[in-house]
Amino acid sequence: MNSYKRVVTTISHKQPDRPPLDYLATAEVTDSLCSYLNVSSEEELLNRLGVDFRTVNPQIDKTQPVPPSIEDEYGGKGELETTCYGAVLLKTKNFPQSHCIFGPFYQTENLDHFDWPTVSDVETTEALRSEIARFNEQGYCTLVHCDNPFKIAYFMRPFEEFLIDCLTQPEYALELMKRIADIEFTRASNGVKAGARSVLISGDFAHQRALMISPGTFRKVLKPILAEFVSLLKGLDPKVLVFLHSDGDLSPVLEDLIECGFDAVHPIQPESMDMVAVKRRYGDRLTLFGGVSVQSELPRSKPEKIRALVRQRIQLLGERGGFILAPSNTILSDTPPESIAAMYQEAQLVKTW
Repeated sequence: MNSYKRVVTTISHKQPDRPPLDYLATAEVTDSLCSYLNVSSEEELLNRLGVDFRTVNPQIDKTQPVPPSIEDEYGGKGELETTCYGAVLLKTKNFPQSHCIFGPFYQTENLDHFDWPTVSDVETTEALRSEIARFNEQGYCTLVHCDNPFKIAYFMRPFEEFLIDCLTQPEYALELMKRIADIEFTRASNGVKAGARSVLISGDFAHQRALMISPGTFRKVLKPILAEFVSLLKGLDPKVLVFLHSDGDLSPVLEDLIECGFDAVHPIQPESMDMVAVKRRYGDRLTLFGGVSVQSELPRSKPEKIRALVRQRIQLLGERGGFILAPSNTILSDTPPESIAAMYQEAQLVKTW
């Protein structure tokens, strides 16, 4: 069974030879793991770990300047960069992942007061085709990433103000997200047209204990965009698999996400949701994607404990397929390479359950 067939079998809620595996880590972690396992490249590492996905990220060729006032205020505090959507990110030694400090709609609500990227700035289908074809020919499940317009919107607007927008001026929030969605859908659709077999829409809309917005507001402002996103992608290729990533407690809207047409949801965060209860209630209609926490499990556990955890998760969540084993988010440098290796080595040993 090759990687793509393994993923399709799992998504179809049938029993694969073993659970499909995915990998997500910082470049620093990947380098450390390559050294630990004595491999010379990331591709060789993915093969050693048994990873079934190969990711291709369509790029957006649009640069935005850092506003002088932000450069003056934050330039000495760390590394500044801007996204193609004009969000300014700050990276410091004590905060390994960049966080947003400014966006184009922090000081104005005028959506036309910004030099937006256009669909012509997105990497073309032809530019993506050869890399995707190469991975497809090797039997992998090719995966293209795009961003959830909700997350980009709360980078472009102050976070709390955007959440208030969703409640008090939903038409404005919808317009902002629709403009973002035009670009992000083009990223995903160009990948699908180039032959990508799956798409992951990423961006948090929940905290560890609740959604960022109420379920009712979610259904009013975000669900229609996500549903259209999935429908358009499956209209291009009915076989394409569409996954959603959001950390946090998604329990109140899992049924809605199934209605949107998502094939799998990542990560069903262990700190936020009862994975076994989710499997019991939705497991015949939704694939669980994740299963090992990068917050409370992978960095804090010795290899043998990780091996036991992997066996347990596969036993509890992998019956009749419907489970892709992966870290719950990006693996950071606080995680010992031997624990990461143990996770993937053990998963490859589980042939039946």
